[in-house]
Amino acid sequence: MKEIPLNIVDILDAFPFYVMLVDEDHYILEANQAVYTYLKVKREDILGHYCPKVIHNLDKPFPGCPLEESAATNKALERELKDEQSGHWLSSAIYPTRITSANGKKVFLHMVIDVTERKVAQEQLKISHAQLQSLSAHLETVREEEKKKIARDLHDQASQLLASLHIYLEAAIETLPTDLKKAEELLRKAQELSTTILDEIHNLIYELRPSLLDELGLVAAVSSLIDNSLRATRIKVGLRTTGPERRLSPRVEIALFRVVQETINNILKHAKAQQVRITLYFKSKSLKITIEDDGVGFDVPEILNSRSKTRGLGLLGIRERMDSINGSLAINSRIGKGTRIIVEAPYKNP
Repeated sequence: MKEIPLNIVDILDAFPFYVMLVDEDHYILEANQAVYTYLKVKREDILGHYCPKVIHNLDKPFPGCPLEESAATNKALERELKDEQSGHWLSSAIYPTRITSANGKKVFLHMVIDVTERKVAQEQLKISHAQLQSLSAHLETVREEEKKKIARDLHDQASQLLASLHIYLEAAIETLPTDLKKAEELLRKAQELSTTILDEIHNLIYELRPSLLDELGLVAAVSSLIDNSLRATRIKVGLRTTGPERRLSPRVEIALFRVVQETINNILKHAKAQQVRITLYFKSKSLKITIEDDGVGFDVPEILNSRSKTRGLGLLGIRERMDSINGSLAINSRIGKGTRIIVEAPYKNP
């Protein structure tokens, strides 16, 4: 076997990834220190040996290896291949040289780089992009549905009640000169209707933005939300605060309120929980909220990475809200073991 000059070995050792000189039949003529370190072998253990056997424990060329095509065309080739044995993605590059081996074989520079992290990141980016597209479409649908709901509620509730109020008032006016008792009865009904109308309007306003949030802050708004949702069911609820309570910036308050609201909606829809505990930790520079339930739980990665257009969108919406206020989100859940949502955000945002 032809001895490789030392200066070439020094050059190969400068690379932090696999670099080898191989002949056209896949036999290793030289390798850099990265190969010896990763394989935990000595120089004499691999030089002159069949490369697919040494690297992949194969008795034939690794599927997709570009060496043979490069030898036939005398062109440099690069390919990304997956090693099914290790599960890693590899960038395999073959570069023809002018060197020939002692037995007259063409010599090639073979570089192998583990690109698994990049491939995983690219795939995750594709999934995230698809999720963001689904979320955007979902949010637009939600906005339109909310508009329709408000229009429908105003028509079905407030409009009809106002129409009834008008009829009662008209009837009362017609009876005033002749039957004061009847007029009083109709006017009382009109008063009751006006009270119902006010309640309906207040409910609609609360759905759009709870006035308690602006007037008294997040704790009061969350307490009211619990009273109007969870406590209206058979679910036992515990609300606790620690640390000196303080007001947050409006942007942070509404985002955290919506996160709690979405989490409670998810509990009501999916968790089948019997108990819920909500804690607000007022820290020196941030507010941390934990929401725990003893429900059925779920597989977090499976839900968050779902390609379904609807699954996990509530959690993705929570993540989007927390990202928008420089906050953090942690989701801990196991099937049959309940769920814990932890969010934290600084009191002020730029």
